[in-house]
Amino acid sequence: MFFFQQVGSNQKIPFTTKLALVFWIILGLALLSFFAFGIFLIALMVGLVLFATNLFQKKKRPHSIPYPSSQTRPYSAPRNIKDDDDVIDI
Repeated sequence: MFFFQQVGSNQKIPFTTKLALVFWIILGLALLSFFAFGIFLIALMVGLVLFATNLFQKKKRPHSIPYPSSQTRPYSAPRNIKDDDDVIDI
C-alpha cells in the first residue's frame, strides 16, 4: 500500500503511485463539486417554488377590526382649557 511507504532520499515515487494520487484527488474534488452544486440547485428550485407560490397567492387583509372611514376623525385637543392643567385627574 503506497500510503505507508517511507521514501528515502535515494528512492523515487513510482509513476503508478503518482497517477493513483492524482486520480483520487481529482475524483474527490469532482464528487465534492457535484454534491455542492446539487445542493445549490435544490435550494435554488425550492426558492423559486416559494417565490412563485407567494407571487400568485391572493392578498389577505390583516386580521384587525375594520373601522369605516366615515366614523373616524383626527384627534383634536379639548377646547375648554382650564388653569389647573398641571393636575392629573385619575
